[in-house]
Amino acid sequence: MTQIKNELKKDNIRYILSNCVLLRSFTVGGEKIKKITYKNKEYDNEKLISEKKVNVDCNDLQSAQKLFECLKFEKLVEVKYYVIVLEKDGVEFAFQDVENLGLLMEYESLIDFENKSIADIKEEKQKMYDFVKQTGLNITDEQDVQKAYELVNNKFN
Repeated sequence: MTQIKNELKKDNIRYILSNCVLLRSFTVGGEKIKKITYKNKEYDNEKLISEKKVNVDCNDLQSAQKLFECLKFEKLVEVKYYVIVLEKDGVEFAFQDVENLGLLMEYESLIDFENKSIADIKEEKQKMYDFVKQTGLNITDEQDVQKAYELVNNKFN
């Protein structure tokens, strides 16, 4: 079996990361949460269109990592960040200070994009972006920043 890290190139990062398993540990309201998350991301011209997630609670992430290593999974990147989530009127913003990347803001969408057309998804995402711009927050025009992708991509620069 070829090591995926050896196959990793600047032009295939997004493809390799589009189906990934995350071992996640975070604290919410003082409660420590540990999960295994499978993500399947779909893109249209490098723009994220949809993301399917499956989360499983896991008390022992070290053993989970050993299990995945036995299954020939490889650690590609470790994402470390501090996040504050703010909510008002059903809208959630997650402000993330990502190590080696900087400050990101994520609009937590409550919309289910499953079975939506690419045009519908793009239209809704534009509405979300316009809403964020109207808040007066100083943001860039960049949308769909994926932390793992950016960190791996930085290794090639």
